[in-house]
Amino acid sequence: MKKSFLTAAILVGTLNLFGDSSANIAQYDESFNQISEVRVGISDEDIDRLSNPFAVIQTAAIPASNSTAEPVFQLNAIVENKIKINNSWLKLGSLINGLRVIAIKQKSVVLGSDNKRLELFLREKNENSIITAN
Repeated sequence: MKKSFLTAAILVGTLNLFGDSSANIAQYDESFNQISEVRVGISDEDIDRLSNPFAVIQTAAIPASNSTAEPVFQLNAIVENKIKINNSWLKLGSLINGLRVIAIKQKSVVLGSDNKRLELFLREKNENSIITAN
């Protein structure tokens, strides 16, 4: 009797276990069927006819002043044969505001044109950039 009661309890527990899992399996099957359906999207022709989805922000033009202010250069970094001036990465021979990168040194960069030479130095901690003209 004790043995048959134990067998019956195991049988009922097993049926409950498989009964619950078959319901879960049915839910999973339904989910997989839904995501496996072929989805039809927009055609290539319709995509080509769309306008630009990105916002274009117009900025007001700053009128040119009559003063001939010198451009401000800030040497941000020197990494091997690349330099960063005014947050733009440049290399030897590159142009920035009409000046060519002539030399890249360990702690400075030389910019120049036919009639002008500037040497920009890396800033030390808590110091301003130093610009010398030759």
